[in-house]
Amino acid sequence: MNFQLTQEQEMLVDAVRSFVTKELLPYEDEVDAADEVSPELAAQIRGKAIAAGFYAFNMPEEVGGGGLDYLSRR
Repeated sequence: MNFQLTQEQEMLVDAVRSFVTKELLPYEDEVDAADEVSPELAAQIRGKAIAAGFYAFNMPEEVGGGGLDYLSRR
C-alpha cells in the first residue's frame, strides 16, 4: 500500500498550515490567558475557515462541505 500523500493532499497540508499560522496562532496567548475563545473570535475564525474551505471538510460537497476523502481528513 502506498501511504504517500498526493500532490493535492500536500497542497492541502500547506494551506492548512498557512491558515493556522496566519489565523489561529496570533490569538494563542489571548485565548490561553482567557482560558476560552470569545464568541466574537470564534465567529471570526469560523467565517475565515468557511471562506478557505476548511469548514465541514468531512461533509460531501453537495451539502456544502469540503468532500475530502478519509486520508485527506487525517
